[in-house]
Amino acid sequence: MSPSALVFHIDDPGRWPVLLGNLRNARRSNPEIALRVVVNGAAPIALWAESLWRRDADELIRQGVEFFFCQNSLQAYALDAAGRPEGSHLAPAGVLALAEAQQQGFAYIKP
Repeated sequence: MSPSALVFHIDDPGRWPVLLGNLRNARRSNPEIALRVVVNGAAPIALWAESLWRRDADELIRQGVEFFFCQNSLQAYALDAAGRPEGSHLAPAGVLALAEAQQQGFAYIKP
């Protein structure tokens, strides 16, 4: 039986290519699956600049993938929350967002 929801956790900015590939593959394999990404640690830094990764994240958000950015991480790296991708969400704490997703039935994936 295939899971109906996946939550991806990224805290390392160097893991964006793997994460984005995982998301595209999951969406292609099962267009109905709920996909969520929780971004914390240093990972947000990579999306605060206009880049290929940022454009890919923007496109995935338009396709319905939910992105949650940890407010604690944004503050720790002096990133303005207004700079996050349009349509993404803020989470007070990334670890709590991960736990909540798992309580809601999301399977945890760490690319």
